[in-house]
Amino acid sequence: MSLSKRLYLGLISVLSLVFLSTVWINVVNTSHFIDRQLESHAQDTATSLGLSIAPFVGIEEEMATIDSMVSAIFDSGYYQHVILTNSDGSVMLERHNPIELDQVPQWFIQLFPLNPPMAETEVFDGWVKPKTLAIMSHPGFGYLKLWHSAVNSFWMILGLFVFAGTLVFFVLRTITTPIKRAAKQADEICQGNFVQVSDIPKPVELNLFVKAMNRMSHILQKMFNDLSEQTEKYQKYAFVDELTQLSNRRAFNNQFSSLLSDQEQAHAGYLIIVRLMSLDAINKANGYVAGDNYVLEATKAIKETIKQTPEDTIIKAYRLTGGEFAILVDDDDKSQCQQLIENLMSRFQESAFIANDATGDAISGKSLACIGATPYEVNGELGTIMSMADNALVAAQEAQAGWAFSSDSSLPQGSNKWKDELEHILNQEQVSFVAQDICDVDGKVAYQELFARFTGKEDTNAIPVGKLVRVAERLNLAVQLDQMVISKALALVADKKKEFAINVSAASLKARSFSHWLINQIESHSDIAELITFEINEESLNFHADNVLELLEQLKALGCKITIERFGASTSSFAHLMRIKPTHVKIDGSYCLQVEKSPENQLFIQSLTNIAHSLNITVIAEMVETSSQAEQLQTLFVDYYQGYGIKKPEAI
Repeated sequence: MSLSKRLYLGLISVLSLVFLSTVWINVVNTSHFIDRQLESHAQDTATSLGLSIAPFVGIEEEMATIDSMVSAIFDSGYYQHVILTNSDGSVMLERHNPIELDQVPQWFIQLFPLNPPMAETEVFDGWVKPKTLAIMSHPGFGYLKLWHSAVNSFWMILGLFVFAGTLVFFVLRTITTPIKRAAKQADEICQGNFVQVSDIPKPVELNLFVKAMNRMSHILQKMFNDLSEQTEKYQKYAFVDELTQLSNRRAFNNQFSSLLSDQEQAHAGYLIIVRLMSLDAINKANGYVAGDNYVLEATKAIKETIKQTPEDTIIKAYRLTGGEFAILVDDDDKSQCQQLIENLMSRFQESAFIANDATGDAISGKSLACIGATPYEVNGELGTIMSMADNALVAAQEAQAGWAFSSDSSLPQGSNKWKDELEHILNQEQVSFVAQDICDVDGKVAYQELFARFTGKEDTNAIPVGKLVRVAERLNLAVQLDQMVISKALALVADKKKEFAINVSAASLKARSFSHWLINQIESHSDIAELITFEINEESLNFHADNVLELLEQLKALGCKITIERFGASTSSFAHLMRIKPTHVKIDGSYCLQVEKSPENQLFIQSLTNIAHSLNITVIAEMVETSSQAEQLQTLFVDYYQGYGIKKPEAI
């Protein structure tokens, strides 16, 4: 029970006790007063009547006169009992009036009884021993007067009681409302919402209290903003090239290692290396400013070429060294990769940049840049792939086009075959699941992440999920694939009654029709909504922020939990944390794989956990492959761990 209710009930109880006590005392005092009035009235009547009948008491023939005089007084109804007794105690005359009251409740008569005494007087007949006249007043009129007095007192005191109760209510509300607002403000601060209370109460103590809470909220907001800004600046300093604003060599090593180690997505694609052949010559001939312009022009060409590629292909560019760039194409379609290279070389040829090398000749063609490409796939060795890319660069320098693939760059499977496999899966709804635990250092499971498994119509081996998703996106079937997988996953959750996480692709998130469908599905499975966690790729927030934020708010309102995965892949991550307030945030695996050897990764993870915990968000480390990684992450206050070094996915 709240403090305000306790106070209000306590004061109401005290006021009720005062009310009842006041009514009781008032009625009792009134009854005593009426008793004394009845006694006085009876005594006066007895004395008066005694004197009136005294001349006739000794005459036997005058008894009729005495009877008439007594009846005249008794019939008025004010008396309950009149008795005239002889000196020897015998009754000469007696009248009795029973107590019968219709206007006064019987319970009231029993609760407050009136006891009028018998008033007596002696009636003398000369020197003869006197007679005795006794009169008792009738209490009926006293009860009626007492009842009316009690009713009037009740309503008057009740009015005062209601007035006092109302006054107490408003006084308590004046006190408790600011306290409730401050409590709500403190709760909002715990959630990372540094709100200010605008309605400042007038009482001095409450005024000081609310203003102090507002100052604390402002200071905490400034501290949080400073910490977030400092962390983002350091992230850019550590992982972004200052000149080109592309990710640097350190980010490339982290993210490429993560791609090669991701067993679930089974990434396959191409690594493209772009080398600016004349950078040294330009630096020597025209100075480093001209060299920087040369690099910036090449960066512009790379960025614009990437923008022209289809959205369903994930392409990232990095600056490795002064004049060397890397482009990761997360798609093993060789023809698409070749088209990208040709477009890039064409963009270099059309570049507005003009400079002279050390010999004074204009830079153009492959003297501007050479491009080498080589395929990669999951479990590949980073060093081996880089060597193959270097070999492709050597071949590119000799090639007339200025670009070349490495000798081993065949496409594992034709596009038509992938299309056939996808259509077969969608038609037959053939999907199974494995689940991987996400647990803390003591092995306590927070939830299990579901991974879909697909098999071909001819080959019973599992189809790489990452490749299948990319084909679905290219064929505009990603939403249909996601709907099929999520429907099966919801049925599994309903059957197992356990907490599971379901992944949603970026291609589905940008479609409003998918958002409406998903909300309808959760509403129809409202009994298991609290068991469902949706995992959203952090990078999808950069392209479809409005749609995603609206969907996530609706899912949270329905009871679902949200995890932002691949966190840290972009430098706008902390803004997403503030806006979404997810239940969990999952650190991008590229930071976890190198966490033992990279102080930069450790500092980023430590800063992330501090910020996330201040927002009441738990932190999950993914792709934890070794016990040493888990131990290092534990020192950085990570809450939960996921990876093949913790527990491999198991069929369910």
